[in-house]
Amino acid sequence: MISLSRTLKKNYIKLITLFTILLIVSLAVTGKYLINTSKLHLRNAMSFLTYEIGDEPSSNTIKIFTDNLVHNDFKVENPILNDLKVVIKYKDYIYSENEDNKILDVAQDDKVENFNFYEYLVLSNDIKNKDGEIYNVILVKDLKPEKRFFFNIVKIFMGGLILCIIISAIIVEHLLKKINKQLITLENVNSNITLENLEILKPINQFKEFDNMWGSYERMLKRLDEQNKKQIEFVHNASHELKTPIFIIGGYIDMIKRWGQNDPEILNEALTSIEEETKAMATLIEKLLFIAKEGDIKSEKKEIELSEIIVSIISSLKMLYPKAIINFEPNYTLIKSDEGLIKLLIRNIVENAIKYGNNKPINVILNSNNPQSKTTLCIEDQGIGMSSEELIHIYDRFYRANKSRSKEVSGHGLGMTIVKRILNLIDADITIDSQLNNGTRVTIFFEN
Repeated sequence: MISLSRTLKKNYIKLITLFTILLIVSLAVTGKYLINTSKLHLRNAMSFLTYEIGDEPSSNTIKIFTDNLVHNDFKVENPILNDLKVVIKYKDYIYSENEDNKILDVAQDDKVENFNFYEYLVLSNDIKNKDGEIYNVILVKDLKPEKRFFFNIVKIFMGGLILCIIISAIIVEHLLKKINKQLITLENVNSNITLENLEILKPINQFKEFDNMWGSYERMLKRLDEQNKKQIEFVHNASHELKTPIFIIGGYIDMIKRWGQNDPEILNEALTSIEEETKAMATLIEKLLFIAKEGDIKSEKKEIELSEIIVSIISSLKMLYPKAIINFEPNYTLIKSDEGLIKLLIRNIVENAIKYGNNKPINVILNSNNPQSKTTLCIEDQGIGMSSEELIHIYDRFYRANKSRSKEVSGHGLGMTIVKRILNLIDADITIDSQLNNGTRVTIFFEN
């Protein structure tokens, strides 16, 4: 794994390399521009001389060699010639401002040549005057001023680059020290932190990003602590709920061993109670397993008929609760959802209505004509109901409302927890209206 400091250094080197490449390219473009400008000056001067000499008869152009016409007229009319050395050859006459014949040797007709790695530029051309006489003109451009200017720019740029590298290296090194110091601080805090000293050990962050990271870390710790507490509470509550039926079953087994073999009435009472407690344990374990494997459950939507499912659930519940009165008028209704989850959802809500309904009739109403294009299922009882404070906790694990008034009601407080999780899996909504001692109305909204 690459360290942060090494990554920053690599990126710094890449940045300096890129900057150096851009600098070299800029210098190359500048040098090319200076050379091209000098070549242009040579050609402009040659065009001027071609016009001036070509427009004159031999009697006038001979003044170049006798009266120094180059300085007297040509250079006055065209100042570019002041930066050039002019050589004009005509028969045995030579006008030359250049002292180094080696430079003239590289001259080629109508082509700019360089001498000694662009120390000089040379351009040669044959010019014909009005009388048909041919003059060989050679122009020499001294590039020393341009080279001095170019190398001065190079020195300035290189000096600036070196200074930039030194200053940026110091800044990067200083930044790395700050970051490493901050990371070491966070590492030390992380080694000693607990939720009790979370605020005490909170480091002073010099960078906003570290402060944001600490905030995320702090929130993560609190979430983990909350989940851990819920897990511990879940285990304790589950253990308690399982211990009770096991203890009861153990008591009835002792009763059978002592008196049941000789007393059929005691034997039947004990066996009936053991059967009921075994069923209760099976139900509890089934619910605990559903909650445990919830993350692996996938909702498989297909077209199902709700009335048929509700009738089946009511029939099975009446076998468990023979005294229950459940009113339902089937209404053929199709929805797309998961059949297994729908059965578990409706069963839990109807069973809760039976348990807390004070043996009063329960109404189950199915309506598929909702104006919001949703199918609604309403389950209402006339039982003990809930207060607004109790209603807030209805989805909490092992929470049971009206404990003081429902000691005779069997259950584990997991039904509504499962209901809420099923609703999330099948994308359905629910509303619960309840009043103390006036019953509860649960409405489920299914997408058509």
